[in-house]
Amino acid sequence: MKNFQIPNPKSQIPNGMSYLGVPLLMVTLVPAIFSVTVTVPLMAQSSWAQTQNSQEEATPSDLLQAKADQLREQGIEQYKTSQFQAALKSWQEALGIYRELEDRQGEANSLGNLGLAYDSLGQYRQAIDLYQQSLSLAGELEDRQGEAKSLNNLGNAYDSLGQYRKAIEFHQQSLSLSRELENRQGEAYSLNNLGNAYRNLGQYRKAIDLYQQSLSLSRELENRQGEAYSLNNLGNAYRNLGQYRKAIDLYQQSLSLSRELENRQGEAYSLNNLGNAYDSLGQYRQAIDLYQQSLSLAKELEDRQGEAYSLNNLGNAYYRLGQYRKAIEFYQQSLSLVRELEDRQGKANSLGNLGNAYYSLGQYRKAIEFHQQSLSLAKELEDRQGEANSLGNLGNAYYSLGQYRKAIEFYQQSLSLARELEDRQGEANSLNNLGNAYRSLGQYRKAIEFHQQSLSLARELEDRQGEANSLNNLGNAYRSLGQYRQAIDLYQQSLSLARELEDRQGEAKSLNNLGNAYRSLGQYRQAIDLYQQSLSLARELEDRQGEAASLNNLGVAYDNLEQYQKAIEFYKQAIKVKESIQGDIKVEELITSDGSQKVDTYERLINLLWNQKDFETAFNYVERGRAKAFLDQLANEKIDIRAGADSKLLEQEQDLKAEINALSQELITLRNSPKNQWDNETIAETENNRTALRKDYQDLLLELKVQSPEIASLISVEVASLPEIQGLLDADTTLVEYFVTDERTLAFIITRNSFHTVPLNVTRQQLTEELTLFQDFADLDEPHPLELKNLHDWLIVPLQPHLNTTTITIVPHSILHYLPFAALTDGKEYLSDNYALLSLPSASILRYLPDKGKSTTSSLLALGDPTIPGLSPLTHAQNEVETIANLFKTKALVGKAATESALRSRAKQSGIIHLAVHGEYNQINPLFSAIRLLEDTQHDGSLEVHEVYGLDLTNTNLVVLSACQTKIGELSRGDEVVGLNRAFLYAGTPTIIASLWNVDDAATGLLMKQFYSHWQGGMNKAEALQQAQKDLRETYPHPYFWAAFSLTGDAGNRDLRRVR
Repeated sequence: MKNFQIPNPKSQIPNGMSYLGVPLLMVTLVPAIFSVTVTVPLMAQSSWAQTQNSQEEATPSDLLQAKADQLREQGIEQYKTSQFQAALKSWQEALGIYRELEDRQGEANSLGNLGLAYDSLGQYRQAIDLYQQSLSLAGELEDRQGEAKSLNNLGNAYDSLGQYRKAIEFHQQSLSLSRELENRQGEAYSLNNLGNAYRNLGQYRKAIDLYQQSLSLSRELENRQGEAYSLNNLGNAYRNLGQYRKAIDLYQQSLSLSRELENRQGEAYSLNNLGNAYDSLGQYRQAIDLYQQSLSLAKELEDRQGEAYSLNNLGNAYYRLGQYRKAIEFYQQSLSLVRELEDRQGKANSLGNLGNAYYSLGQYRKAIEFHQQSLSLAKELEDRQGEANSLGNLGNAYYSLGQYRKAIEFYQQSLSLARELEDRQGEANSLNNLGNAYRSLGQYRKAIEFHQQSLSLARELEDRQGEANSLNNLGNAYRSLGQYRQAIDLYQQSLSLARELEDRQGEAKSLNNLGNAYRSLGQYRQAIDLYQQSLSLARELEDRQGEAASLNNLGVAYDNLEQYQKAIEFYKQAIKVKESIQGDIKVEELITSDGSQKVDTYERLINLLWNQKDFETAFNYVERGRAKAFLDQLANEKIDIRAGADSKLLEQEQDLKAEINALSQELITLRNSPKNQWDNETIAETENNRTALRKDYQDLLLELKVQSPEIASLISVEVASLPEIQGLLDADTTLVEYFVTDERTLAFIITRNSFHTVPLNVTRQQLTEELTLFQDFADLDEPHPLELKNLHDWLIVPLQPHLNTTTITIVPHSILHYLPFAALTDGKEYLSDNYALLSLPSASILRYLPDKGKSTTSSLLALGDPTIPGLSPLTHAQNEVETIANLFKTKALVGKAATESALRSRAKQSGIIHLAVHGEYNQINPLFSAIRLLEDTQHDGSLEVHEVYGLDLTNTNLVVLSACQTKIGELSRGDEVVGLNRAFLYAGTPTIIASLWNVDDAATGLLMKQFYSHWQGGMNKAEALQQAQKDLRETYPHPYFWAAFSLTGDAGNRDLRRVR
């Protein structure tokens, strides 16, 4: 069941930058995205004095004057091409000469121009000091026009600092002076800049009134360029009000005027802003085309600043398309440019956007690093608005890490700043985020307080979308309190708003939320009617995620009505849609929809099929559920596939998928209005393009399935049937596949000739509690801990009538990935006393194992104890790898030699890879679990799971990961364990041995020595590990010392001597 919420956009304009909120499914966190909205502040003009008397011979003073004027003009040209440091140097030199000549007017102009340069470099305090000096000089010279210009520039600088009230004071003074002087052009400029300041305060109607006055004046003065600028800024204000079509019309007028005037710079501005408007409409392809045009123009004009802005906005468009890697490429290019230009404000913005992109990839730690850098820069620049946004973004990152208290600290700081800045939109966003954080802590009353305040602000700001969002969030909070009637009233208001706004996607989400509330009241028929309406809308919009959610909710409602066949049918349809979705999965969705706090569609269906005694179909969906969970993790990150035909096909698949996803998103946006308003021609063209791409995609999938079935399993849900799995088992192996649910655990027992099912009377919560107690390792003197006995009684005893082989292959699920099955005990004997044990990520993996590990080499690559700052040394790791290396008559790489590059360069030639190093499991995004080696000039030392896919381990029979560490997390489903093992299996090795907890170094060394000795002596790998664990128990009886290692993959039915 999903609660859909509609986030409200965030925007403000500090010195030409705006921040747009990015929707996040399920939780309305509002990351501040830095996009460029071009506003037109007044620039100080040069005096354009004559520099030479053509009738007389030039004097030394004339020559100096000419040089100063030439330097001034040179600075202006440099400024126009974003060479701010060079312009600074030119104007400083000119200032010196003007002072030497006692040319007070030239001095005043130079001070103003220097202020502009520092302003453009983000050094606003320095700019203000120079503008103040220019203002004083203009006053002394009784240059009222110069005074007006300096006042205007002071207003712009304070605007950049987020001090909008102070900015307004200066712009008002400038306006009064211009009117007094009857300078209609100056009046128009001041009205324009006042509009910018009020827009930054969120007073969009007032801003529009000022822009309109500026526009009327420009038209009266026949100032076509001023007219274009005013049209542009009016477009910005209407875009802030969510009136995107009106904004587009204004930008188009501005663009036409700029082209008519051959003002290439103005043309670039209008193209950028048009892109922003189409971006706001969700028409990202159109936006990208406009940004590309703007980028080309900026390059042609050598406008490096404009180039950086366009690159940044291109990144934003790809970000919204879910192509986060592509977005990062553009943000990095923009960052490089602004660093080159020493544009510190641009640098802060690019760092913030990089943080948001890594956040969306689930790399929260990396996101935090970027947001911290952005925050530090904002503080240095006294950019209070940027500071507030960075604090909010840091809150989002900590929220997604589950650190709600820390998130609240950041949201509170962001809220305080927003109030100080009178940023009403930012205030509303912070209040909303605080409400979500307190709701996640279970403090629903406090959440309601914050959402109520956010709602009041949204209404005050006429932010109808924000109002709908707050109503939805309030509804969710009341529903969490069990106040379903109150929730229904709020959802109804949100639904009415969505219909009024003609937001059909918002309508579908509100209908779904209403259905959830009625279902909570037990009014299942009413809920079904609402879900059906939501489903119809989702299908009309071709919103596959929404369709899957509605189908799932219909299944739950029929399940509640005990109409199980109908429920099964809807669950199957929901899963079919889920498995067909091509595109990125939000990490937040992974955590909240399939995690321990939610019962997902697969689990509900499997339980029903089991109850209907349709065990084989239930088993098929267990395997499909594993495959889908794995694919959802891969969807967030491009994995590194080793070079070859597979990698080329996968690259084609990823490109096609991205294109299809983009077109699907555009179709949803195009249809997100009443049918009589649809642009049918554009819809038809987009549909045709997508249909053609989908055909190409299906053809490619077929090719992949033929050429490389294993790589096909990284793209689509591909599972083996029960008869196929039975055919892959040898006669002496029993496969036990567990499926853990909230109410019970299901066990499927499979041999070559039999299929049995056993329900186990143990819940997910009970398993978690016992396993957590065991991993506390409170009493290392008791060799048969009570927790392991309880787990044995629950998980093994009921299956014993069916365990009649010497080898058991276990396919764990959920929390069982952390369970050392070898140590399960009846109080006297351990499970490993009677069986050789191995595990698999899924039963379907069996189809790929026979083709792995065919190498005839037993050469060893052993790396241990890299000296990594911040990580504790592994005391016995060096001795461990050196002892093992001696067995193979080779040398281990230890300390400074244990680099990532050493592993990468030697892996292909190694039959065995043994790593005694630190490891870190990432439970939030398993593709970023990492093996920690030493960094060098080529690699950062952190070998992450997505990189493991790129290793060539086709000659490797075994990988051992010694000293990897993890502990059970509240949200963990064991995906990080599956992810690591599957990556190594895909890379080519048939077998991985890895530790489940941070193991005692001395015991590990002895265990590994015994394991390799037994393997060399003729046992297969599973038997060798089984015997080594028995050996170690004589010295170290407690399972903590001997049971941490488990074998995944192929047992290795050949001894090491035969592969020498």
